[in-house]
Amino acid sequence: MTGPPGEIVFFGGYDPEYPRNVIIRKGLERLGVRVRQCRADGNRRAVFRYPVLLARFLFSGGGRGAPVFVPDFRHKDVPLAYLLSRFPRRRLVFDPLVSRYETRVLDRGDTEEGSAQAKHNWNIDRITMRMADLVLADTGAHAEFYAKEFDVDAEKVRTLYLGYDDTVFGRLPERERDGAFRVLFYGSFLPLHGTEVIVEAARLLGPGVRFTIVGGGQTKEEFRRRASGLEDRMEQIDGVPERELPRLIGESDAVLGVFGTTPKAGMVIPNKVYQSMACGRPVVTAGTPAIDEIFRPGEHLLCVPPGDPESLAGALDELRGDRRRAIELARRGGNLVREEYNPVKVAGRLLGMLGGEEAG
Repeated sequence: MTGPPGEIVFFGGYDPEYPRNVIIRKGLERLGVRVRQCRADGNRRAVFRYPVLLARFLFSGGGRGAPVFVPDFRHKDVPLAYLLSRFPRRRLVFDPLVSRYETRVLDRGDTEEGSAQAKHNWNIDRITMRMADLVLADTGAHAEFYAKEFDVDAEKVRTLYLGYDDTVFGRLPERERDGAFRVLFYGSFLPLHGTEVIVEAARLLGPGVRFTIVGGGQTKEEFRRRASGLEDRMEQIDGVPERELPRLIGESDAVLGVFGTTPKAGMVIPNKVYQSMACGRPVVTAGTPAIDEIFRPGEHLLCVPPGDPESLAGALDELRGDRRRAIELARRGGNLVREEYNPVKVAGRLLGMLGGEEAG
């Protein structure tokens, strides 16, 4: 078995500031691994992006045999990365983060199952995952889905949990309550988030619980309609830079995860769960197979059934009424995340997959 690589080439039209990429890159660099970035504008069509990527890869020397790492969402850059990783032979790692078929058909529902578009996206997932030497999944539930749905060798699909960026998110002091119990949700309003559950829970709880809702996306307009009449207890913010999120988390008594009932909702652990725990705030989210992989409900966070506003309202009411319980959940969850899912730990696990024993 070979040792872990001293260099890794990040390749494709990826966003270098996307949280997953930042966490892995920072962790690798702290472990002494050189990260070469070979990237092009991801908004350009592949016919224009490929020549740029090819030239930059060849000009940089391609990392002299270093593994090629294709980050999240860059399925269409995998074929070129595959060719470049054959001559000379080196490992090709694909970190899709999402399945195109799963996202468009099973979650967002903007493409009908059985349609030409659905089959097209299914084929892209299958071909690109089968090309890679190592496919990363953010949860074991996703790893199992990839292997079964797309007929990918289960031995090469490995789980690398998301983690959090410890240069942005970290332990915050306890908040002094000012009368209201403050709850935060932030996200991109995908169906898996189940934001309609949050609205109905807010109605059940009354004005003693104040919600801050941050972000926008597919279901935002529906959310606004549902939230009509809740202006006295719900502040809506279109979006903030990531570095503003710790301030909002710090001003909250609890942070919400996801509550949707789509298949994808059961296979993810959202960024916000790790981030909020790292900041020392109790998290309430839907109980799912993915959550159960690394967290113990009732010890690290509170879980409720997906799609159940009554249970969500009950969990928030429990935290509002038992401050000691809220503090203890935040302490235990925060300790776990900070110890096991910081950038060095995440990157160390990746290096272990590439070269032997876990590093870091």
